[in-house]
Amino acid sequence: MAPRSFPLMAYHNRLPPEHINAQSGPWLADLLRRLAMVIGVFAVLFWLLLLLLTELTRLTPFAWERTLTEQWQISSGTDSPAYLQTLTEQIAQAGGLDPEITFTLHRNNSEAINAYATLGGHIVIFDGLLCEMNSEQALAFVLAHELAHLHLRHPIRSAAQQLGLSLSVALLFGQSNAGQLAGLSGSLALLSYSREFEREADAWAYQALLRHYGHINGSGDLFEMISEQDAQTLSWLTTHPHSDHRQQRRLKLAEQHNWPTAGQLTPLKVGLLCNRD
Repeated sequence: MAPRSFPLMAYHNRLPPEHINAQSGPWLADLLRRLAMVIGVFAVLFWLLLLLLTELTRLTPFAWERTLTEQWQISSGTDSPAYLQTLTEQIAQAGGLDPEITFTLHRNNSEAINAYATLGGHIVIFDGLLCEMNSEQALAFVLAHELAHLHLRHPIRSAAQQLGLSLSVALLFGQSNAGQLAGLSGSLALLSYSREFEREADAWAYQALLRHYGHINGSGDLFEMISEQDAQTLSWLTTHPHSDHRQQRRLKLAEQHNWPTAGQLTPLKVGLLCNRD
């Protein structure tokens, strides 16, 4: 059989249809929509990373944290009297402080009205705060609040969140202006976590006072003391909820759980604690 022959087919380089790549709607709206999607995906991944880091660090043995921070030099300024140490230990026992967690009490001779708990179980209380305390219960609440931070592992969880934010921003944006803006936005977002930690610490402290004294009277004195400072700042820019919000939540929790808000206050011998003349 003879091979069949086929006619050669002519090739034509045809032009694509008109408007094939044309944007049917406003291009700016489409750009903003896509940008919002990218930001949304980043935000979700960021929060998932923070949640993962927070939970993992919460499971970290406290002994590891203590070892990592044992070389820290925290200036105390003055020695802590036995009374302050004993009261802290009593409140820790009443609150049910995790037996794995050990704490070291420091005093700072600054007149600032402040106290804080940090990594490794260190609690720093300032003379300015001690001199303003008008009852043992008021002081016990401050100590219980800082012990609660240690019990709930807030210092190391906060450190992990800050580390996660820094790494995420560095990987995505580097040292650009966009990175600085993203870092600022992330820091503002982390303030909500910080305020939640403060609410958790307050709740733990109320229960510690209740078990130790049988009431929570005196636990709101700190809020009255710092209310004037809070009035000068916006609540969403602070690490702590405003004092009036904390006071309202205190009364709400007391009502929900039938906690006595009235009870005998123990006079505080300020001379044992305060270095002022």
